[in-house]
Amino acid sequence: MASQSHAHPHTQTPTHLLIGVDGGATEIKAHAVDCRGAPAAATFSLRTEHAARVYERLDNFRPLPVAEQLAQRDAGEIRLTADEREQGQRWVTAAAEAILDVARQCGAARIQVGIGMPGLKTADGRGIHVINNGPRIPDYLAQLERRIAAGGVELVQPIAALGSDADYCGLGEEHAADGLFRGVQSAYYAGCGTGIADALKLRGRLVPFDQTKTWLLKAWQIPSALGPTFERLVSASALNRVHADLRVGSPAAFPEQGARLDEPVARTWLAAVALVLAELIFERLHTIYAGRAVAPHRGELYAKLEVEHPFRGALLDRVVIGQRLGMLYMDPVNQGTFARPLEQCLASLIAASGIADMQTAYLDGDPSTTPARLRRGLLVASRLRAAPALGAAVAAVQATA
Repeated sequence: MASQSHAHPHTQTPTHLLIGVDGGATEIKAHAVDCRGAPAAATFSLRTEHAARVYERLDNFRPLPVAEQLAQRDAGEIRLTADEREQGQRWVTAAAEAILDVARQCGAARIQVGIGMPGLKTADGRGIHVINNGPRIPDYLAQLERRIAAGGVELVQPIAALGSDADYCGLGEEHAADGLFRGVQSAYYAGCGTGIADALKLRGRLVPFDQTKTWLLKAWQIPSALGPTFERLVSASALNRVHADLRVGSPAAFPEQGARLDEPVARTWLAAVALVLAELIFERLHTIYAGRAVAPHRGELYAKLEVEHPFRGALLDRVVIGQRLGMLYMDPVNQGTFARPLEQCLASLIAASGIADMQTAYLDGDPSTTPARLRRGLLVASRLRAAPALGAAVAAVQATA
């Protein structure tokens, strides 16, 4: 593969442009990416050129229930509705427009593309068979490649596969020059955007969640102690949705804005989000070290998880909070309404666990101290807002290495 390395975008012309794409449930974002060094040890960084498109949504489109989608997939009989086909075409059109926009900004006629999307992928990795908040598109990449070609831009090779947007967050944090998976043996990433993107690095290697399904569930699968799943309570979309349902006559569109105005409802909701996020992080710390807990409120699927797993006994160097909640966590204005409650709740859960190794690794000082204090540096906020797009670009390069 020809190198994309160059000292400055205007001093050397690469043979083709590398583009990473982050496909969400409401919009899609494409970013130009620089790759420096040999693929096995390359570092990646975002260029300034980027584009986003919000999906046009049919008024009458409703996804099929996930159980029905799974049943069709398992029977090998995917039956798309007319609305689903139309909505799917709009998703692909938005992706093509964003990619072509970035290519035009960079003056590139030849591109290499990596793309991550939510949902369960087809066997060949080139389509979506099951998705929670959107249309199934079994031929996603075939449609996308045709639209890119129709736009007058050449792909240097077919797009390898639709990756997991969550796994790509981990790839981005591992390979970005300032990524927070670099230089540590074990870490967990919780990116809170439209949903929750889970990513893991354990004992020196990235571990896709699809490889942990026998002993670890994704955040959208696990009920929290408050009832709904973690994703239904602490994703960025949930943050907004619950605040919108609660607020009456508030001028603040978002809870962090309301908290700055000292609105009790907004402040209390942010503290509740901090509590639920602390429970999610503690669940990860506990399950990785000791196997899944006995926790009836987390449901039957959780109870069926295997307690033994290959990484049992591992302790994390850090927990990375990404995307919207990462920004909230590092915002000094909201320290009292979000960051400190999160740290205090997580420290309390660890102290109450009775697991000495976890207490030593994750707490500062004597675990019997009241209140318990979290070790400085255990929780860190990612500044890599486009981690999924960067990870998609990394995957595209690795696929051709």
